[in-house]
Formats: sequence, C-alpha cells, structure tokens
Amino acid sequence: MLDVHPVHHAANSWKEFFVHIATIVIGLLIAVGLEQTVEHFHHRHLAGEARASIQRELIQGASTLQESEDRLLADQQSLEKDLELLDSSTPDAQTLQALQYTWKLNRIVDAAWSAARTDGSIALIPSKQIEEANYFYSSNNEMIPLYFAYFTDIDTAASIVDHCRAMGKLTPADREQLRTLTASAMGRAKVLTSILPFQLDAIKRTNLDPH
Repeated sequence: MLDVHPVHHAANSWKEFFVHIATIVIGLLIAVGLEQTVEHFHHRHLAGEARASIQRELIQGASTLQESEDRLLADQQSLEKDLELLDSSTPDAQTLQALQYTWKLNRIVDAAWSAARTDGSIALIPSKQIEEANYFYSSNNEMIPLYFAYFTDIDTAASIVDHCRAMGKLTPADREQLRTLTASAMGRAKVLTSILPFQLDAIKRTNLDPH
C-alpha cells in the first residue's frame, strides 16, 4: 500500500490551495493505479499457475480414466463368467477353484483443483474456460460412493469364496449370496463405464492454455 503525504505548510492563496489539492489527488491516483497494476499481475500469476497445474492434472486424469474403463470392461467379462459358473451344475470344488473376484482401479488425483479452490485462484479463471473441468471433478466426486459400493461387492464375494474354500464346500445359501453380489457388481460396473466416456470427453474439451 502506497502512502501519499500532504505538504506540511499552510496554503497562502487559493492558487496554492488548489495546487496542493491537485497534487494530493494526482498522488492518490498514481498510488491506486500502481497498487491495481501490482494486484493485476499478481492475480495473473496465480491464475497462470492454477491453469498449468490443473491442465497437468487433467492429462493424468485422462490416463487414469482410460485405464479404469479398460479394467472395468475386463471386470464385467470376468463377473459374467462367475455368474454363469454359479448358475451352472459345475461341482462345488471346480466352481470355487474357478471363481475370481478382484478389482484394481486407481484414484483420480484432484490436488491441483482442490488447491485452486482453497486459495481462490480458481475464481481468477473465466468460468467458461473451466466449465468442462468442473464437470469432470464434480462428477468424479459424485461417483466415489459408487466406486466404494463396487469394491465392497467384489471384496465381500471374495471373502465368501475364501471361506468356502477353507471349508471345502459351497452351500446353496453361499451360492445364492454370491449370485446377488456378482449381479450387483456387474450393474455398478456398467454404470461406471457408461459415465467414464463423458468424463473423458470433458477433459478433451478443456483447454487451459492461456496462449
């Protein structure tokens, strides 16, 4: 903040008075202009850093989404085989040996986006430029409970299979519970894979390059 100090002597005429006032006004205008210029370049710097960080994060996010989509499609095929096996008359020992319940999905990183929202730099980027990025991040947050529900179905089914293998038998109740969990996981995987392409498109349409 720049300070403007008046001259420390009394004006002897109206002319000196008006010159004195004009000097103060001009000094204040210069001070305000300099302050706004400094603030402008500071905001521009913050916005530039936020743009670059978010753009790098989105590139990484696109790669993670593609891996997740491929993995979920493979999971659906594996779950379909599990369900067919559970519905068949295959002996318990062979069924337990063939059943597979695993998942491996990487979390979407959102550190740059969260930091920009926290320090306020996100507000310095025109909303039109971050509209698609906002859709990507917000939709990803909304999908987190669905991901965890999917993981829970898979892990619960895997635990039941491990228990049945240890016991050496697959009871009708266990088989029915596995059917339910498998069908549930298949449904959740289909919902996730139906949303991921929209997120990928949002990333592709986002361009935070300031040039």
